[in-house]
Amino acid sequence: MKGPVINIPNLLSLSRIPLAFAACLFLVRKNLVLVVIVIITGVLTDIIDGIIARRTDSISDWGKVFDPLADKIAIGSFIITLAILGAVPLWFVILFLTRDALIAAGGIFLTKKLGSPPSSNRWGKYSSLIMSVYLTTAAVCYMLDRTLWPSGLVLAGLDPLGLLSLGFVLVSLFVYFSESVKKLRNN
Repeated sequence: MKGPVINIPNLLSLSRIPLAFAACLFLVRKNLVLVVIVIITGVLTDIIDGIIARRTDSISDWGKVFDPLADKIAIGSFIITLAILGAVPLWFVILFLTRDALIAAGGIFLTKKLGSPPSSNRWGKYSSLIMSVYLTTAAVCYMLDRTLWPSGLVLAGLDPLGLLSLGFVLVSLFVYFSESVKKLRNN
């Protein structure tokens, strides 16, 4: 793979992994302030790593792997923790993790076929952002032992933010699959 393994953007991406585990620990301990601080820090590193990589021309193949991998580990560990605590439905967690596994497998396949990993697309970024908002809201509601939405707005265990997240998860999978097929056809 091309480009440096270690640079500032890649370190920022990789920093999300320990941040995610810290957020899970604080969630289990119901430490609302620390959960929110760690989540905001994680989201900011996700934004800042890309800005720095583009402005310093330090985009690398390793960064194309580390950034989505860190996102998948961070969101995956947090959503699993929420499911264990009963704050999100298990079927949604399984669907989300299956989508991430399919995208990761597709990325490995494309890397082998095309020689470099595919870049993240905007729908994947939107999906991560909406999921972060939904999971943060679910975590806050869990820690405060409150609901944000009336039960009449909950469908299959998902509130309106969860349903929006579900939509973005499905659209991002469709877009990723479509773009991957186009790249393979053009090669």
